Amino acid sequence: MLLVDHYIAPSPVHGLGVFARTFIPAGTKAWQAHPAIDREIPRAELDTLPPHVVSTIRTRAEYIPERDVFRLAADGDAYMNHCDSPNLVDAGDSMYAARDIEAGEELFCDYRVVRVAAFDPDQVPTRDPARAAAGG
Repeated sequence: MLLVDHYIAPSPVHGLGVFARTFIPAGTKAWQAHPAIDREIPRAELDTLPPHVVSTIRTRAEYIPERDVFRLAADGDAYMNHCDSPNLVDAGDSMYAARDIEAGEELFCDYRVVRVAAFDPDQVPTRDPARAAAGG
């Protein structure tokens, strides 16, 4: 769940992005996992979903290997784009402003750190290996 005031708008990087509505000082906790907003979907459940839904999960959700789940946000976090030098840094179940972020600036995370499947498919499994081996 994004803890900072934000809005969704067209991004010069890709599609839509999430932008800071107000100034965010460096070190501010900007995001924290919250079960009411961030739905965890077991990887095995992906095999039961239509392909277009799986595609959305692969593009917008974070894979958490320790629990073998994809975490899909129901707020603006779902529109956060990747940057090799993001202004938000991951700290497990929270993210902090890596530096001062100005109002109107796009918020970025590093998809290699938060493990977005579409960004690095070799590192994020999206099919249940037992079902795949069984032909499912």
